[in-house]
Amino acid sequence: MLQIFGGMIIGSIMTMMLLGGESAADQILANAQTLYLDQLNRPDTTTTLLLLVVLSIFLASLTAWPTQPVMDTKKVIKQLRRHCS
Repeated sequence: MLQIFGGMIIGSIMTMMLLGGESAADQILANAQTLYLDQLNRPDTTTTLLLLVVLSIFLASLTAWPTQPVMDTKKVIKQLRRHCS
């Protein structure tokens, strides 16, 4: 896997050198930066929908989480009296 990644980097560097050297590399970096910043400023609709679905499922599971019933105070006092005497 690491060899494939290294080969891809070396291949892309060789392609940039063949296409125009430093100016081609600068143009590729500028395009990548503008694309990255554009995606940060404007999130994808599928990402937003997926985030909303996950959040709603999480909140629904929290509301359906089983809670322990609260014991009646009189029962608790009665049980304590049995154990203490």
